[in-house]
Amino acid sequence: MTREDETRAFSEVERAAARGELPPGTLAGEYILEGFIARGGCGVVYSARHTRSGRPAAVKVLSEAVAHSRRVVERFAREIEALQSISHPNIIEIYEVGELSGHQPFYVMERLVGQTLDALIRAETRLGPREVLELFEPICAGLGAAHAAGIVHRDVKASNIFICTGQPRTVKLLDFGIAKLMGPEEGSTWLTTAGRMPGTPSIMAPEQILGGHIDARVDVYALGVLLHRMLVGRLPFLTHDMDEMVRKHLEEPPLPPSLRVPLPLELDAVVLRCMEKRRERRFGSVEELMRALREAIGGPASGVQSGVDPAVPGVAVYLEIKTRGGSDEIDDALTADVGQVLDMAESQLSRAGFILASTTGNEVLGVRLLPADAGEERQARRAALGVASALHQALGRRAGADPRVHVNVSVHADDVHARAAGGAAAAAAQPEITGGALMCAGLWAPADEVHEVFATPSAKAGILTDELP
Repeated sequence: MTREDETRAFSEVERAAARGELPPGTLAGEYILEGFIARGGCGVVYSARHTRSGRPAAVKVLSEAVAHSRRVVERFAREIEALQSISHPNIIEIYEVGELSGHQPFYVMERLVGQTLDALIRAETRLGPREVLELFEPICAGLGAAHAAGIVHRDVKASNIFICTGQPRTVKLLDFGIAKLMGPEEGSTWLTTAGRMPGTPSIMAPEQILGGHIDARVDVYALGVLLHRMLVGRLPFLTHDMDEMVRKHLEEPPLPPSLRVPLPLELDAVVLRCMEKRRERRFGSVEELMRALREAIGGPASGVQSGVDPAVPGVAVYLEIKTRGGSDEIDDALTADVGQVLDMAESQLSRAGFILASTTGNEVLGVRLLPADAGEERQARRAALGVASALHQALGRRAGADPRVHVNVSVHADDVHARAAGGAAAAAAQPEITGGALMCAGLWAPADEVHEVFATPSAKAGILTDELP
């Protein structure tokens, strides 16, 4: 065999270069890169360690492909400037700033271990009011410090909030890449020059979309969107059509969260005030917002313990709509049938005594808590299977069914976090479902189309075949 026929494994340096990444061992100032963490729109984040002290860190490096773009470099510099101007425990700390030999700017920051708020919401489906308050306090504290320093974040969303592991939980506000440095004008109102505002369309305030003057109330609007998603498990406006998303934020009032999940009306008032179209009707500051939120949920003085609610066994019936064909086929007939399916599911599950723990534009998840007695528990699971079967059959017979609409109906038993209802009518009210494994339908429901009721082993445990509906 000749030398040309020989093969060898690629080195780590070669593999990193093929992916457009810097190889381990690269020096960024006084820090040595150890490995890839994540890639964003314009930058790559690496784990690193100080060459002398060994202090762990994360290094964000502007991608080589865009390092020659003046606009991108200016945005990267603005992010650094914003972070360096704020010293707050809920804002990520900058250790060092520099430039690699290839003229790629970088900055070194504290290394965080944990998950984003976006990942937490996806895992839990939605959060209970107590946990929302616990997380919102540090978010608003960090944002308030930014506003006090003359900075509007302009992109306050769940993926830009990081929850560190450990107790007590530390929350950090990330990504000041499109933050605007403000100067005081006319007293305490900070204004920018007119021009279209960058940001994430699903969370943007009307004045930000229109490119008008903005101030800290842009972030208050985004906090309202975030609050809705944390409490309900979905954004207030859901559409894949960007023009329609913009129209909704400009013209359409959001539905009160309590119409989707059981929540106090006081929380509706907080969310809806944050998301007022006219900024003068919103909370004037994040501090004012936090005072209202504490009052709506009940602060520490109420004597209610914060943290995760107790886990109890439950059974869920989960309906998921899967549409066939491309997005260009969406029309009135398809929309009408999807609405019919969701209405039927919500109606039948409610009548059967299920708590509607999650409802979105393509799914309904109903939960029933299970009794402690083993025989009664098995009977309740068997009844849930019967409800799912009846729902599946009714959907198969629905009038005007669109062939592009397929519905999966699934049943699963697992732990769920539940909280007893409060107030004068607590004895008759259903408990509030605030999270738990049962709510993570993406982990137990089938990803593909199924044509009969799908029941997990835990849902069928101890039930004889001839007892199944």
